[in-house]
Amino acid sequence: MIETIVLFIVSALLLYLWIKRRPNNFPPGPTPLPIIGNIHQMPRGHFWIAMDKWSKKYGPIIGLSAFDTLIVAITEIDHIVAALRKEEFQARPNNVVIRERMFGKLLGIFFSSGEQWSSSRKFTVKQMRAFGKNEKENLIADEISQLMETIKDGSIVQGNGMFGLAAINVIWMIVASKRIDFNDKRSIQFLENLHELFRQGSTTGEIEDMFPIFRFVSKKFKHDQALTYGIYGFIQETIQEHKEILDPNNPRDIIDNYLIEIERNKNNHPSYFSEEDLTVVASDLFSAGAESTSNSCEFVLLYMILYPEVQQKMHEEIDRVLGRSRKPLLEDKAKMHYTMAVLNEVERINSVAPASVPHFCSKDTTFGGYFVPKDTLILLNLRAVGYDPKYWKTPEEFIPERFLNADGQYIKPSTMPTFGLGQRTCVGEMLARNIIFLFTTTFFEKFSISLPPGEPEPSTMALPGFTTAPRPFKISIKSRY
Repeated sequence: MIETIVLFIVSALLLYLWIKRRPNNFPPGPTPLPIIGNIHQMPRGHFWIAMDKWSKKYGPIIGLSAFDTLIVAITEIDHIVAALRKEEFQARPNNVVIRERMFGKLLGIFFSSGEQWSSSRKFTVKQMRAFGKNEKENLIADEISQLMETIKDGSIVQGNGMFGLAAINVIWMIVASKRIDFNDKRSIQFLENLHELFRQGSTTGEIEDMFPIFRFVSKKFKHDQALTYGIYGFIQETIQEHKEILDPNNPRDIIDNYLIEIERNKNNHPSYFSEEDLTVVASDLFSAGAESTSNSCEFVLLYMILYPEVQQKMHEEIDRVLGRSRKPLLEDKAKMHYTMAVLNEVERINSVAPASVPHFCSKDTTFGGYFVPKDTLILLNLRAVGYDPKYWKTPEEFIPERFLNADGQYIKPSTMPTFGLGQRTCVGEMLARNIIFLFTTTFFEKFSISLPPGEPEPSTMALPGFTTAPRPFKISIKSRY
């Protein structure tokens, strides 16, 4: 009897391995273990470290697996750009775990596909464009001005986290015509949930994403689920407030306009407009905008205390353009060549998005000469974009001048798809770049910063998560006039 059971188990395991074996001409990669594949080799922190190591041995297109899921990890600029533009790679993973994080469906901008994604994205792009350039500029300027009023000359403060609330308020004003109230417990809990979810998240996913049954025993999954629905609850309360005073003839913000679309499409079957989708869209906008932009600004602070000579050059340019007579405007981008170079170099050397949101192969295809079957998970090492020696000399060094020509004019990089390319390009890219520019130039127009006496030099190795963030560091702030 025991022998029969053992034989059955062994036979079932061999059958499973035969069914799930890697297909012919699948990209090369590290040897997988039976059943679990390469799950034991996928780091919880910075996935790009493992990808860099694998690429040296297997090339820029790496084949992996996790349980019954095939994975293709892609590095090097040329291959990343090709993957971002490839039609078959534009879908998102569709499994029970992802759906459980979105009311049992695939909603919003990040993780939906097909008609739902198209509807949500088109609406959001239209709304972002409808919110005029001057309105956005005034909103950004107002938020950074309010932050500046709280900063005291001669103070020593945490550099990480400095711009977080201001960035969130820019997004929240566009979404809901509201600012976060620091005296409101619900608002504070919302901010804490948002921050914790990003820091604990992983760009490569969790074990329950590959093997959904684990969600029933994973404490982390349950905790992340609680954080997610805590964020959703805060947004849903705001949606309800909007419904109670909605004037269809005078929409104020994204929530108002979306509620109008729900009513307009209520007789359509199917209708892709729903309050659940609106909740996820709003959450996605926080993800795409507030967290990444504030972290980008704080990386600028980090590098300016590490490279005071670069800060001095940036101060000189700001003074030359503004004359200490006014605050920066978006039109000053065209005149602040060195400052733009600094912002691009920070983005290159320590991007807040070192890996893309996972893509999904929608049908059998080929890529780079390899066969990629339908339902393969596609992971992109975006950090490699800024470190490819084919395009960047001494990529480990911080050199803003690499973005200037011989005449000192800023050269917009053509090989840094930090915000994506093609159909999945980030809908908030322009807003994010405008926030980063106005926040940092307004700050450095008024202040200079340095490493406080006795403080150890901070590390530039970022904290991992859905987006990266600087490790805790302190700055000494001094008014320039």
